[in-house]
Amino acid sequence: MAQKALIIGAGLAGTCLAHQLLAKDISVKMLDQGHNHSSAIAAGMVNPMVFRRMNKSWRLDEFLPEAQQFYLAIEKKLNTKIYHPIVIRRFFSSAQERLLWEERSNETAYESYLEKISLADEQNQTANNTFGSGRVKNAFWIDAAGWVQEHAVYFKANGVLVEAQFDPQAWNPAACKYQGESYDFVIFCMGYLQKEEETFAYLPLQQTKGQTLLVESELLPEEESLNRKCFVLPYGQKRFRIGATYEFNNPTLTTTEEGKSYLLQTLEALGTYHPKVIEQVAGVRPTVLDRRPLMGMHPNYPGVFIFNGLGTKGYMMAPTLARELAEHITANKPLNPEINISRFTDKHL
Repeated sequence: MAQKALIIGAGLAGTCLAHQLLAKDISVKMLDQGHNHSSAIAAGMVNPMVFRRMNKSWRLDEFLPEAQQFYLAIEKKLNTKIYHPIVIRRFFSSAQERLLWEERSNETAYESYLEKISLADEQNQTANNTFGSGRVKNAFWIDAAGWVQEHAVYFKANGVLVEAQFDPQAWNPAACKYQGESYDFVIFCMGYLQKEEETFAYLPLQQTKGQTLLVESELLPEEESLNRKCFVLPYGQKRFRIGATYEFNNPTLTTTEEGKSYLLQTLEALGTYHPKVIEQVAGVRPTVLDRRPLMGMHPNYPGVFIFNGLGTKGYMMAPTLARELAEHITANKPLNPEINISRFTDKHL
């Protein structure tokens, strides 16, 4: 008889994990309330770089190729378009940042990610170009809202997803039972709502609100994603996603005039584009102070796991981390210590 897993949450973490467990012939049931407030503000952008120090993203060389292959495979499985390659054009904020880029672009480790600055980059006028600009290679974005919606349809059709709110009164962690049914594994993938669920309440998950704008503009370029102080993601038909705010310890889902003003000001720092605001949305990201996900088994409840805290790099990390967690769950393969919740469990329990 196949082992049974219950996944609580059908956002990015839950859906990626479901694919990995199903591939290992685990019988999977997913429970989701049908409202994903992280996808509302997630641009789904996969940027290989951390511009703050001009470094590669953590574990980039592992995460990026697996993510690209995974998303292209999911496109075929779901018969939908979700993977969109994009060039990110970074406008340098200082001479020092430009110098860092020039140094990095000459390193072998960065040749797959950074273009050397060309004359055309120097002269690019799609934004205020005081210090020049550079192009990031191997970037892409995933249609985050489409990802959640298409997976809801797919997993419902395959008898995997049940749309219902998690009932803590029906949950017995010691017996690994939910609504009286026993499971070999129960994995919590509840995003920012995990903070309100008792099983893993001791973990330092943060609720980080973000707001983005959808704007129309005849002046913004559609062939690249501009970046400095904000990101500008082209959706086609002269529409662009502008983001994002970071409002720590704020689980509210209301949009604010302050958020709108801030985003328009960051866009003005790039240039004058006369944007028309079409939509403003707010969501809440699950983040962790050490910028590493929360993964692993509960110290007191065998078979009870968590997969959360993916933060802003979630769409890059999720496919690999979901595979690693599936291998940990089914074959007891050790997790990377940087993501294992034992880094907090040892301190708090």
